[in-house]
Amino acid sequence: MKRKKNKNDLLNWRNEKKSIIAFLEDNKKLLMPIILGVAVIVTVAIALSANHRAVKEAATNDNAAQEDLYAVKDATMVEETNSEIIALIEKYYAAAAEGDKEVIKEIYKGLDETEVLKAVAASGYIESFGNIKVYTKPGPVEGSYIAYVYNEAKLIDYDKPVPGLDTMYICTAEDGSFYINGDITDEAEIQYIKQVNVQADVIDLNNKVASQYNEMVNADEQLAELIDKMRSELPISVGEALASAQASNEAEESAAEASSEEVEEAPETITQYTIKATSVINIRSSDSETAEVIGKTETNQEFKQLEARANGWSKIEYEGREAFVKTEFFEVVGEETVEAPKTEETTEEADTQDNTEEENTDSNNEEKAEDTSDKKDEGKSSSISKGKHEVTDTVKLRKEQNTDCDVLATIYKAETVNVVEVGSEWSKVEFKNKTGYIKTEFIKE
Repeated sequence: MKRKKNKNDLLNWRNEKKSIIAFLEDNKKLLMPIILGVAVIVTVAIALSANHRAVKEAATNDNAAQEDLYAVKDATMVEETNSEIIALIEKYYAAAAEGDKEVIKEIYKGLDETEVLKAVAASGYIESFGNIKVYTKPGPVEGSYIAYVYNEAKLIDYDKPVPGLDTMYICTAEDGSFYINGDITDEAEIQYIKQVNVQADVIDLNNKVASQYNEMVNADEQLAELIDKMRSELPISVGEALASAQASNEAEESAAEASSEEVEEAPETITQYTIKATSVINIRSSDSETAEVIGKTETNQEFKQLEARANGWSKIEYEGREAFVKTEFFEVVGEETVEAPKTEETTEEADTQDNTEEENTDSNNEEKAEDTSDKKDEGKSSSISKGKHEVTDTVKLRKEQNTDCDVLATIYKAETVNVVEVGSEWSKVEFKNKTGYIKTEFIKE
């Protein structure tokens, strides 16, 4: 049986309720900060949780997009029909055969300077490229292609075309044009291309072309000797070109500094290189193969390079004096910026180098050429007949009969030119489909 609440119970409840309210009112200054603090903590917790979910979802979406972008496409190799891509490839091979450095750099963007010089040097052995066929697969990014280019090189002094296969990464520029990408920095793109290169149809094409090439080389001793000659001479040509470019750049920089400010305003500085011998070679008293041998290098022996000359020689510091070695047998292992010496001897050497008539002849030949009289030149020219002759040293094929005009090509020692006109000082010759002039004194009788 329920006990009936009496009047006193109700009053007690009301009094108790009043006491709670009274307590809250009496202590609101203390309780309000606590309540607000709890509310803030709850709000922050909710916000952090929501933000964490958003970041996680965004990361998941980004990863999915990245995987889609660089996912290797299992697409069959096809022969390319896009006329713009085919025209780009053909233009590149035409420039490579001609040794046109500027066009090669324009088409093959980001290509290392050494690789450009290799292509230019190789043009000295290649007459033309033919039967070019372009096969492509989709690239890692939109508007890109991985191209496998079959080509047949017509070598100079060899009748049969030699097959080859090149891999190129073709991309689309902002203006919609195509270019060959020679500077891939994105690791994801690099990995994509590597994976495509080992797909079955790519390997089959590589094996097919390699088999054709190997059969030709193994069956033809003349071709094998020609290939060996190219492999041994190309590094030398590239080394000479690098030395010439370095000397030219330093000369231009020096000329620009001299024209912009007085020499006394600030000390002139130069970059001095430390070079290391790659084999045992002679150290000579001057930059000529007939000069006195004053010592020999040891493999990996290092020297301070005082000057890299355009004729393929380097001036070095050897046992407290100046000496000379062939640049092609050294590699740069260090560099430092030093104050250039200000002596009369240095000035005379710089002037002599600036006024050299033939950049790639040694100093002894230059002195002989300057001292030779007109009468002696006439005697030299009279003994040379029209037709094919070898050159006695490395010379420049020039557009006109002077050293201030454009250089059409570099002719290396023992290469053959076709003499069409003989002069006392300059002779008109044909070399690799180019007609120009060289000094008569460098034509072998």
